[in-house]
Amino acid sequence: MTQVFNSTAETNQAMQAQQILSQPCISRLPSLSILRVKGSNSAKLLHGQVTQNIEKMQQGELKQAAACSPKGRIYATFYVVHQGEDFDLILPTSTLDTTLQTLNKFAPLYRCQLEDAQTQYSLLGYNRAEALTDLPDTVKQVVLPDQSRSLLICPSEQLSALLAQLSGQLSIVDEPAWQLLNIRAGQVLIEQSQSDQFIPQMLNYQAVGAISFKKGCYTGQETIARAQYRGGVRKRLQPLLQDSAEAITVGTLIYVAGHDEAVGEVLLAASNEQGQQECLAVLKDSALEQSLHVGTQQGVQLKLLPLPYGLEKIDI
Repeated sequence: MTQVFNSTAETNQAMQAQQILSQPCISRLPSLSILRVKGSNSAKLLHGQVTQNIEKMQQGELKQAAACSPKGRIYATFYVVHQGEDFDLILPTSTLDTTLQTLNKFAPLYRCQLEDAQTQYSLLGYNRAEALTDLPDTVKQVVLPDQSRSLLICPSEQLSALLAQLSGQLSIVDEPAWQLLNIRAGQVLIEQSQSDQFIPQMLNYQAVGAISFKKGCYTGQETIARAQYRGGVRKRLQPLLQDSAEAITVGTLIYVAGHDEAVGEVLLAASNEQGQQECLAVLKDSALEQSLHVGTQQGVQLKLLPLPYGLEKIDI
């Protein structure tokens, strides 16, 4: 059946989704910023505060991680990039201030400094993992955990020139198209509005190599380990499809038909190549075989899609 689009914007989003799924593309990622952790003990500082095994990271390597409260609730998620003695945290801009303030409580103990670098650097997404040729020495390319995509870290004053250079060999698409790839990969970085709601396993972080169960103590570790080994996780990240072009807003609640209580929340949404809406939502396990609806129990029905990975933990 032919999809009918309601606006030029929807048509453009579908076209860009088709582009990023079928050909090499670059996307500006203005929703992401960089928080730099500086100092010879920066690895030790982060190792004691995040879910990832920071001390085993190699130079230039990127890993996904979460930072949690003592109760094991996530206050920030990010990609960690090992940069010499320093580490860059690539995270949603909305969570930068909270992350900076929280980690700054521990920084003096390790003689480290935290630097808000959101104006110094810009982020680009590249829908391939292979190295781009002829990049300036000041631009770093790092491969994402799904091994099919990469990020470019570019000094902001060089961004226009870099985009002009890349536009001759790649298509340039907007950030919503990139978010579709995140949805298809089953990976999400939370915004500030979602802070302190989820333990890492609710975002499937054990399945994408973002939680180390071997590294020892870190903030929230006891709760996270207990949930993993004693079966305390009753809701998880799931991909969903809405067979219409009506936009789904992040934070929208999901309901089961006939029930007033919400069973899930949308964390990420984007248009696909057919003009439909795809999203990632944290859903109660008990609702997975029910009739799911967006916004209200009478809202548009959602179809559950398969995850691109199993839910078993990856040993790291």
